[in-house]
Amino acid sequence: MPWRDWLRKEWGILVLVAIFLLLAGTYSVVTPMFEAPDELHHYFYVKHLADGNPLPVQDAEEEALWAQEGSQPPLYYALGALVTSWIDTSDALSLLWPNQHANLGNPLQPGNKNIVVHTEREAWPYRGMVLAVHVVRWLSVLMGACTVYLTYRLARELLAGRPGLPLAAAAAVAFIPQFAFISGAVTNDNLIILLSTLALWLLFRILRGQATMRTFVALGLTLGCAALTKLSGAGLWPLAALILAVHALRERSWRALWREGAVVFGLAVLIAGWWYVRNWWLYGEPTGLNRMLEIVGRRNPPVDGWQLIGELEGLRISFWALFGWFNIPLPGWIYQVLDGVTLAAFLGLAVGVLRQPRGRWPSEVWWLLLPSAWLTLLLAGLARWTHLTPATQGRLLFPAISAVAILLVLGWSQWMPRSWRPAWWAMLLVPLFVLSLLSPFLFIAPSYGHPPLLSPEQVPAQARLPAPQYHRLQSNLLRLVGAQVSPDTVHPGETVEVVLYWEALRPIPLDLTLFIHLLGRGLKQEGGLDTYPGWGNYPTRLWRPGQVIQDRYLVLVLPDAAAPTRLLVDVGFYYEPTQRSLDTVNEQGRPMSSIIGEVRLVRAEPPEYLSQYAVDFELGGQAALRGYDLSQHSVSAGETVTVTLYWQGLTPMTEDYTAFVHLVDAEENIVAQHDKQPLGGDWPTSAWQPGETVPDTYILEVPEQTAAGTYQLRVGFYLLRNGRRLPVAGQPGRIVSDSIILDEIAVTMPGR
Repeated sequence: MPWRDWLRKEWGILVLVAIFLLLAGTYSVVTPMFEAPDELHHYFYVKHLADGNPLPVQDAEEEALWAQEGSQPPLYYALGALVTSWIDTSDALSLLWPNQHANLGNPLQPGNKNIVVHTEREAWPYRGMVLAVHVVRWLSVLMGACTVYLTYRLARELLAGRPGLPLAAAAAVAFIPQFAFISGAVTNDNLIILLSTLALWLLFRILRGQATMRTFVALGLTLGCAALTKLSGAGLWPLAALILAVHALRERSWRALWREGAVVFGLAVLIAGWWYVRNWWLYGEPTGLNRMLEIVGRRNPPVDGWQLIGELEGLRISFWALFGWFNIPLPGWIYQVLDGVTLAAFLGLAVGVLRQPRGRWPSEVWWLLLPSAWLTLLLAGLARWTHLTPATQGRLLFPAISAVAILLVLGWSQWMPRSWRPAWWAMLLVPLFVLSLLSPFLFIAPSYGHPPLLSPEQVPAQARLPAPQYHRLQSNLLRLVGAQVSPDTVHPGETVEVVLYWEALRPIPLDLTLFIHLLGRGLKQEGGLDTYPGWGNYPTRLWRPGQVIQDRYLVLVLPDAAAPTRLLVDVGFYYEPTQRSLDTVNEQGRPMSSIIGEVRLVRAEPPEYLSQYAVDFELGGQAALRGYDLSQHSVSAGETVTVTLYWQGLTPMTEDYTAFVHLVDAEENIVAQHDKQPLGGDWPTSAWQPGETVPDTYILEVPEQTAAGTYQLRVGFYLLRNGRRLPVAGQPGRIVSDSIILDEIAVTMPGR
């Protein structure tokens, strides 16, 4: 076919491939170095070979930068080494700045998305290791583009007579955000995806009787390269054997089966067999999986079937889009929409099958068994692998991404009127393209950005601290000039926003760890985080004197945090290797508190309290006593009485009042008492809100020398600084001198 005619016929897929090259290329540029799953390990395998070293020999006792990936078959890494061997990567270790607080695999945590710290050395123009990483990424992008094109060719074979569907299937592959993301990363997934798609196309040609000897040779080469790329590539071998057997059965020629099988598997073994023999010689088994599991870690105990089903949510999310090291998700509603269109596709497949006359399915229904079988094999392999080690990752299904896309578009097509299909495809695929196009800028890039840098004059007035905190080891290194804490009130399981304004006083030679602790009752930590500043993206070694770093955090309150209470926000620094904390001092060098603010912690649904005895007293119109519990009305001298008071706020209070519970004799002498701020000072009256009930327990220790008799139990509020009590109003006869006569206690002598 003349090339001009070919261009006119293939212009749609060529335009789509060009769009994908730009799309995946964008991901490769926007995603910082090593911020794709295991990319660091994949690249250092490439570098090891590019430096002229032999293949890695795995040893669980020795750490290597390629980690578990050194157990992988070497074809992808050899290709990466081939295209980067000319680059001087001697700067590699100097660029490797690990984030000691990296959040791997937790998309709910708002920060520390970066596994390494990124600097201006990664910027264009690329050089050294940065250039090498991007060259291998560009090689991966080309592999992804070939996958898109081969998906189109496979769909044309499978869905002959259905115009538009092959291009739609290729577009579905190209526009899945996670596929574009992985295609822009250094990972052997890209080569196995390409080879798997090519193998499916060749197998289908054999199945349809369109094969020549060149087809069988190409299949053998493809199977060998697949098995030399990733262990899952060996899963294509039994599928190929089955297709060859079906082909021979249709041709009624077992001689052809032996001849073609010898060509296919002879070539495959010639290409890949040495690798599995090497593994057997080195590790005692051909796959090398046991040694890989020793390095990556086994599940202990292995998961059962129900647990695997429970992990399907992570599988489906990471199939569509879960960037970074599985820690940068899309908004939840997008996944719900994608779930809906996926469900519609599979319902459409069922409807399409049921529409066919019974027993007379068209050939294309049978043809779909080939991609379905490959997808099933991959799912079974993934289930087995996940049973052994945490690996529920959607990208591990990408070797069958062409099969998934063909099934999806065929299912969607069942709901589309033929005359409106172009518009329907646009409504379905254009939003997916827009999502894939915008994701690098809306979700990926912001996760790795540096915090805003201000001048000291730009710190908001409302954030400035009356007395800046200075933090030092042997001399002052930095100071906190401002802080903001919000909101005023939170519930357990919610987050507190903390904004800090730090200023470096001199260059800081250490990577200091910032801590933010939320301290509740009894100064128990009820939430917090430890991180490099900038959510891991801007360690203190990058700080420059004269700059103010605006550092913003969301700190999760523990779901089971005791409430109500004040949460004190405590901040500071320590040096991770020695665990030594920096001193917090004032400008004169004297120790000062590192508390920068507080919030109210209350339950989302306040419990209803039922007291033992109901009362109704008001104290100064600001608070009320609504009830009390009493452990006993008679006590022996030397024992204790427990009283629980049920206070209620009436109006917002600006003062922190102290509650008193006194045991008083007939001469107004106090024989036992317990004075304290509510909840031991953890829930002072200035934190109360109108209508809020606060139960508080007081323990009176009755001295052993107390004379037998009847004593009054009196309670009330006063200000500690001057002793002034709140006036009391309520039930007549139970108010004495700004105190409430709560009850009477009979004291007896011990043994009587």
